[in-house]
Amino acid sequence: MSQPLVSLACHAYAFAALVYLAYLIRQWEALALAGRLLVGGGLVLHGVALALAMSAQGIMPVGAAQGFSTLAFLLLAIGLVLDVRYRKPVIGAFITPLAVTVLLPGLLLQKGQAPLEPHLRQPLLPVHVGIALLGLAAFAVAAGVGVMYLLMERQVRGKHFGLLFARLPSLEFLDTLNRRLVVCGFVALSITLATGAFFVAGSSRDLTWMMDAKGGGHVRGLGSVCLAGGGEGARGGGGGGASRC
Repeated sequence: MSQPLVSLACHAYAFAALVYLAYLIRQWEALALAGRLLVGGGLVLHGVALALAMSAQGIMPVGAAQGFSTLAFLLLAIGLVLDVRYRKPVIGAFITPLAVTVLLPGLLLQKGQAPLEPHLRQPLLPVHVGIALLGLAAFAVAAGVGVMYLLMERQVRGKHFGLLFARLPSLEFLDTLNRRLVVCGFVALSITLATGAFFVAGSSRDLTWMMDAKGGGHVRGLGSVCLAGGGEGARGGGGGGASRC
């Protein structure tokens, strides 16, 4: 992967995070526009670097460095789409710093990647990995939105109508957005399990054991999400439970 391009993208994301955080203090439209342009420019550079790296290895990330880098790319892409779609630049103040934190290990681990083993080159493997990372990115954005919900809820319950209360979106909006993101993440990881089953069917015995173990972990994780969401919903009496989950 092109180290200079990813480094430039990381710097653009870091500046965007500062701009979005400044937007929390001063809601100037120029700050929102600057944040979007910085993230958009960073995504272009980042996307070119990922495309160059993946074009020679089966159109999929290989290794921890590329995995972290792709996850950060998807996280920022989702955050930018939500910002532009709903005109809520404050979302960037919570998502962009998280994405920079995810991307930094990818930069620090940036070394020569070992080529993919021949027996791992399955047609569905890029789909399996890509959808899995997309699901993780959706859950990460949902976590950021959940933090916003908790901060806003604390302001409302404590009747402290300060800076965050004036800047953050409504509880109803945050709860609806969080629920949609969690559903998208759940669907993506469910598809990951399905594609993983096909992938296992044509793999070696050792690889089958490894994928089965990962699949079991996904099932347990998704089950925990469902149980937690159901329990919170029962206690909260409605949609708020989804955001707290």
